[in-house]
Amino acid sequence: MGRWKKVTVEDIAKKIQYGYTGKTIKKGHYKYLRITDIQNQSVDWSTVPMSDVSSEKDIEKYKLEINDILFARTGATVGKSFLIEDYEPSIFASYLIRVQPQEIVFPKYLYLYFQSESYWKQIRAHEVGAAQPNVNGKKLGKIKFPLPPLPEQKRIVTKLDALFADIDKAIGLLEENLAHTQALMGSVLDEEFGKLEKVSSKKEKLKNLTTKIGSGSTPRGGQSSYKQSGISLIRSMNVHDCFFKDKNLAFIDDEQADKLKNVEIQENDVLLNITGASVARCCIVDSSYLPARVNQHVSIIRTDENIFPEFILYFLISPKMKSKLLYDSAGNATREAITKSMIESIEVPIVSLEIQQRLIDKIKESFRLCDELTKTETQKLTHLRSLKSSLLDKAFKGEL
Repeated sequence: MGRWKKVTVEDIAKKIQYGYTGKTIKKGHYKYLRITDIQNQSVDWSTVPMSDVSSEKDIEKYKLEINDILFARTGATVGKSFLIEDYEPSIFASYLIRVQPQEIVFPKYLYLYFQSESYWKQIRAHEVGAAQPNVNGKKLGKIKFPLPPLPEQKRIVTKLDALFADIDKAIGLLEENLAHTQALMGSVLDEEFGKLEKVSSKKEKLKNLTTKIGSGSTPRGGQSSYKQSGISLIRSMNVHDCFFKDKNLAFIDDEQADKLKNVEIQENDVLLNITGASVARCCIVDSSYLPARVNQHVSIIRTDENIFPEFILYFLISPKMKSKLLYDSAGNATREAITKSMIESIEVPIVSLEIQQRLIDKIKESFRLCDELTKTETQKLTHLRSLKSSLLDKAFKGEL
């Protein structure tokens, strides 16, 4: 690294500039690139709206050029950058900062540095404002980075591009495998319940197989009335397919719980989300979270002695049944919702408890194998993604 120099962004920038303040219009001559148009280090130009920019002075000042580097200066994506490599005639919006590098810097070299942990440490140190983190142009200009001779910059970019392409290919294959593994779980459910229908054509409405179907309510005062501890109040955010998520689990006191005693959860109750974006998600809550109640977005399904709760759980989350529930809920006049009568009218295949148990055991074993495979593939994905960070670190230390 003998010929490498430590410089700042302002040392090598022709320009560090805020974007245009304007509005979008239906018809115009220039696209209006905003923070929200930059997703996963790419831009779908077909979705970028037109700008109201009209004066030649503003167009000349704010129009994008190849090798511009744009930064999000505020919001959840503060510090994220985007290199303009191809584009449609566009100007950039005011919540973006543009850096135009001088000729001594290969633009993609600088852009790749902006993906490194060394860069992000500086950004976090320079963030201004607690409520809404932001980085202004002056702070961005003070970011330090190592600058080798131009040929070395180009060599590093070529090497990183090749390595990243291999990593991205491997990540893509793993993500496909992961998607197939997760789809396999659904296929197992549909296959097993499909076999049951061939074994027994007898079906029974769910209302005739349960001792309770019903949802609760939110205590007076809403979230402000929740307690730090006490009796669990289970909401739709806690109910996921086949697992219970205790993040943001709410609590109520004895007095509040007494008003909801008709929706007290018992061990092995099946919980079904009946409204909103998470409608049709379903699980059985572990007894360690009891005593508990449910709010109005979650229904309790309590089976009788003729059917196992897990049998109903797996039946409800099978892709075929879930599709029906989602279709029925979408037909509600006011919002996505599964009504009590819809739940009661669900037709369940009737088989002996012995056959139910065999099916439950088989599904559990299939899920266990899928979970193991998912865990292995997720670990590999995590490793590959961290490998990019490691390669960037080596590259900007002159070790690549």
